[in-house]
This record gives sequence, structure tokens and C-alpha cells, in this order.
Amino acid sequence: MPQYTIFAEDGSISDKTKAKIAEEITRIHAEVMKVPKSFVHIVFLSYASGCGYTAGEKAPAIALNCVLRVGHTAPEKNDMLKRLWSMFQQLTGVATEQLAISLQEIPASNAMEMGQIMPAVEQG
Repeated sequence: MPQYTIFAEDGSISDKTKAKIAEEITRIHAEVMKVPKSFVHIVFLSYASGCGYTAGEKAPAIALNCVLRVGHTAPEKNDMLKRLWSMFQQLTGVATEQLAISLQEIPASNAMEMGQIMPAVEQG
């Protein structure tokens, strides 16, 4: 169910780096949230050079957004955010002020995967 969308300036992330980022997001999400890797979906979207802004100034901003089911604990979400941040900076070299990562939670009943309404997150 987790759906990751990465927005970055066109050409700022190589195909090889995109593949590594996808691999690492999948690994991190599966480890922290204890879900099968096959549930993790990732899409890279690009915007034209010069169309990114930070603090009202043109900048090669990168945003990573994840939609996931409600029910994960705050420590799990914090751990995942920190791991994603570190991995993204390491692989892309993006400046701290140019990176934004967010988690957006939705009820499991609002999502389908493999033809099935998603079950609630199991607390373990």
C-alpha cells in the first residue's frame, strides 16, 4: 500500500541513482513497517529546470511524499523518516534546505491492493 512519490528537477537524479533510491526506500519501509516489499510502490516525477523553489527563491528542491495506512506508531514513523532523510541525502547530495519528506496517512479502508481492500495495520 505505501505509495511513494518523489518530485525532483528533471535530470537532477540519474537513472542509476533512482534505482538505488527505490531499492533503499523499499528496504527501509519493509524493515520499519514490517510489510512485504511487494507492497511498496515508488514513482519519480520530474519538473522542468528552474521551476523549483525554496523560501520563494529558485532552487532544485526535492520532495518525497508517502501515503500509507493509519496505525503505525510514532516511533516507527520517526525512524522511517530519519532513515529516508539520511539515505536520500547520501545518494543525491541534496542540500538540507532543499529536501522535504512527508508521510500522509489514510484509513486502510480507503485503499486497495491486489484487488482487496487493505486490512488495518496490525499492532505488534
